Parts: sequence; C-alpha cells; structure tokens
Amino acid sequence: MAKDGNKQQKENGLSDYGIIYLSGAIDSGTAEGVCKEIIEYNIRGEVNQIQMIINSPGGSCPAGFSIIDIMEWSRIPIYTTGIGMIASMGLLVFMTGERGRRVITPRTSILSHRFSAFNFGNHSQLIASRKEEDLEHERILQHYLSYSNISSREELENYLLRDVDTWLAPDEAIQYGLADVIEPLRTRSY
Repeated sequence: MAKDGNKQQKENGLSDYGIIYLSGAIDSGTAEGVCKEIIEYNIRGEVNQIQMIINSPGGSCPAGFSIIDIMEWSRIPIYTTGIGMIASMGLLVFMTGERGRRVITPRTSILSHRFSAFNFGNHSQLIASRKEEDLEHERILQHYLSYSNISSREELENYLLRDVDTWLAPDEAIQYGLADVIEPLRTRSY
C-alpha cells in the first residue's frame, strides 16, 4: 500500500497543485512554456489560484512582457513568490502578481535597472531600432507606475530606474510597493 502511495505522489507534479516554477533567464522558450501553463490552468479551471515561484536574473523584454500580458489576461489570480534572485525582467514579472500576494524570501536578491540593448545594422536600421528602444523604455516605466507605490516618472527614475543598477533589500522592495510580504524565516530549535 505504501508503494502505491509513493508512486501516486511522484506522478503528481507541480502542475497538479497550480504551481509554476520560473527559473533562469527569461527567453522566448521560457516565456512560451510559462504562457502555455497559465493558459492551460485557465482552460481546465481546476485551481482557484496559480502560484508562480520566480528565481530569475531577467532576460528578454519581449519574452518577459509576453508572460506579463498572459498573467494580466488570466481569469485565475496569480500569486508570485520571489526566491534566490528576482532581477530586471524577472522583477517585472514578479511585480505583476496579485497585490497582497507578492511574497519574497528574506534572502532574495532584488535588482531594478534600466534595460540595455545591443543593436547593429545600417543607419536606417539603427534609427528604427531606436524607436523600439524608446517604446520598450516607456513600457517598463508604465509597468513600474502600475505595479508599485511610486507615482511619478521622476521619482521612479530617481530611485529604481537610475543610470546604475539598484540593488534592493526585501524591506526596500516592500517600501516601494514592488512586493507585499517578506516570508519569515523559520527558527529551528536544536
């Protein structure tokens, strides 16, 4: 009987519990997998909330915004938990979680910064690329203004989107409204 119980537990994956684990760099492949999982949860309708655990140094802005678009589209609320590192686009995805349910662990490294781009091509291509860079910057600004406690572009550029990387302690992430709760450490008695 115990063997059958263990076999059943092994067959149940994270998806059986409404959990998505987003780890590593965000690229088109990662985004495709996460978006499909969110869509499938919405189609099946078997969970009341989705728990997205994020440990990501960031990555592609278009890939990250595709995840954000599907998170905002989801009829099922998505709770986010940041562990390890939530940086750059990983932070933007984390911030998109349901307000009041964006949890970080006390040892999470948090990085906010302006995006960077590398472009090449002839003069006309570089001019066209500049327009997309301006649009990307505007998307990022609007995302922060929608999902944080910061109310102006000037304040945002002074504190979180400066010319240098901005590393935040978990309590600072709470202060700026990027996260809602710091998961308390468990104390062990020996």
